[in-house]
Amino acid sequence: MREALIPPAERRHLLTVALEDYFQTGPFRKLIDRNTWYRFETRLEVGTLRALDLLDQFGARATFFVLGWVADVAPELIRTVRERGHEIASKGYYHRTIRQVSREEFRDDLVRSREAIERAGRQQIAGYRVPDRWLGPADLWALDVLAENGFQYDSSLRPMLRAYADEPWRRVVHRHHCRDGKALWEFPLSSTDVLGLQVPVAGGNYFRQFPQWAVRRAVARWDRTVAAPFVM
Repeated sequence: MREALIPPAERRHLLTVALEDYFQTGPFRKLIDRNTWYRFETRLEVGTLRALDLLDQFGARATFFVLGWVADVAPELIRTVRERGHEIASKGYYHRTIRQVSREEFRDDLVRSREAIERAGRQQIAGYRVPDRWLGPADLWALDVLAENGFQYDSSLRPMLRAYADEPWRRVVHRHHCRDGKALWEFPLSSTDVLGLQVPVAGGNYFRQFPQWAVRRAVARWDRTVAAPFVM
């Protein structure tokens, strides 16, 4: 099948950064209890400042998804990110998956993390990304809770393999409509089609582990053929 080419007008894509420390990530979940996070030497500042300098070098602006815990322990760093021209959004308070919490616990976590991040950044936030794993088709209730609590967008979907095969529009930027009439924008991580299966190429382990030539080719193909922004 021939690819439908997108006119080469100025394209804008979306760059996101997870602002969290090394001991908070998923692989350490079973080894490090969050009640002991305060005992570990933080590397937040050095990594974040390097990222900010790199973004400045290329004239790029990004959305930084911040843990509420990080905002409470390093508020001046959150303000630095904002003052250097980047957006601040929420990644929850602790690094927990959606499958570890009930609907009520998820709502409480949203409120707590938003208060911490807005207090640190001194401005309102509009966006959210789930802190660990990604939302699957059975987890879309979380989008309803986000909309109910005033969030304007989410970026927690990761199309993979046959996920959302019956709703392919969920694989690109779209509007999620809730039963109560509320809605919010969803910005899924971008993927590429390989023999009919969706392969993520836009973040985390995928971006780091795939060969650079493969990622470049996937991004270039998206830029040529998909009208929606690429979400990295």
